[in-house]
Amino acid sequence: MRWIRVLGFAAVYFCIYAFSMIYFTIRSLPHTPEYSGYFQDPWTAINTILGYAVFELPRQPLMTLALFILIAQSFILGFVTDWGLRILKRSIQPRRAV
Repeated sequence: MRWIRVLGFAAVYFCIYAFSMIYFTIRSLPHTPEYSGYFQDPWTAINTILGYAVFELPRQPLMTLALFILIAQSFILGFVTDWGLRILKRSIQPRRAV
C-alpha cells in the first residue's frame, strides 16, 4: 500500500515537471506561422511531440539522461512526501477524553 502511494505521488510530481517543461518550451518559442499552426491544430502538435519522444529520445543520450534524472527526482520527492505525511499522521493523533 505504501509503494502505491509513493508511485502516485511520483506520478503527480512527474506530470508537474512535464507540464511545466512543455509550458516553458512553448512560451519561449518565437511567434512564427509554423508554431501558430501547431496551436490551431492541437492533434498535430501532440503527434509531433510524441513522434519526437519516440524516435529522437533514444538517439540522444543527454536527453535520455535528463529524462532518467527527472524520473528519479520524481520518485525521491514522492518518497519524501509519503514519509512526511506518515510522520504528520503519526504525530497528530486524536486525543482520547479520559
